[in-house]
Amino acid sequence: MKKLTNEEEKRALELHKKSIIIDSLNASLMDEEYFEKINKGGVTAWNYTVAMGQNLSETVKGIAQMYKLMKNSKYITLIEDTEDIKKAKKEGKTGVILGFQNVPPLEGNLDLLSVYHKLGVRIIQLSYHFKTICGDGCKEPSNSGLSLFGEELIKAMNKQGMVVDLAHVGEKTELDAIGVSEKPCIASHSNIYSILPAPQNKKDNMIKALAKKGGVIGITAFPRLVEPNPTLDMLLNYIDYVVQLVGIDYVGIGTDFAEGWAEDPTRRKLLILIDGRIYNWPEGIETITKFSNITRGLISRGYSDSDIEKILGGNYMRVLKEVIG
Repeated sequence: MKKLTNEEEKRALELHKKSIIIDSLNASLMDEEYFEKINKGGVTAWNYTVAMGQNLSETVKGIAQMYKLMKNSKYITLIEDTEDIKKAKKEGKTGVILGFQNVPPLEGNLDLLSVYHKLGVRIIQLSYHFKTICGDGCKEPSNSGLSLFGEELIKAMNKQGMVVDLAHVGEKTELDAIGVSEKPCIASHSNIYSILPAPQNKKDNMIKALAKKGGVIGITAFPRLVEPNPTLDMLLNYIDYVVQLVGIDYVGIGTDFAEGWAEDPTRRKLLILIDGRIYNWPEGIETITKFSNITRGLISRGYSDSDIEKILGGNYMRVLKEVIG
């Protein structure tokens, strides 16, 4: 990234401070110290994974733990609709949007959707890498698409006011899901397959289909999905690609930070199980407190203030307003 002039640096700081900034995924280990870091990074709201493969009991306990942390926090508040996001911005707090990165918490029971909705869950991803009751994940070789249960789940989520997340789903599952959903979907943390052909990265036809229905792809800093030796400039390249492919209105940021995982023995094992190794995060965006470097990078690439505000959170606000109210 080229060095900014003093005037550009001032513009970056002011723009970052005034913008509503939404990180469409941060799965780091959460405590009050990390909440402070998110807040210092300027993030207005973020999607936090409270469950992946957990059952009903484990999921509710995870949500209860997050409520406990929020209750005692100076920095964090629960997000249930877009007015909560605006309120968090006004009060200088950061809002947490509770989400699932898989469907086992539902235990095949659509009646649980309303229960989870009452508990604050607003985003559900249809699969994580492999086949689920909803359809195939991005690593499933059969690529057989959305199941009948998956169709019913999406329709129920549309009615309930919950966002359909397609980050880890397979190509046919994604295209089927976008076709079924009456509301915009998101790919909360994915990059571009034509630049880096990782299973979770999205092909051009998938991005176009997502955008055609008003959805947003969250360009991610997760190292495996950026480049072997990732940098902030590479992350910006992915943003540029989406803007050139479908326009400014369909791209956001989903860092997928996993801060604290490598230092925690249990989470470290899970990281290695999922990805085979421990990664270094992109140079220039190594931690959530450096989120403002994305704003600086977008200025260095010549984006206007209004376009940067869309990328940082405006596009997600549009989707959230339409889906969750």
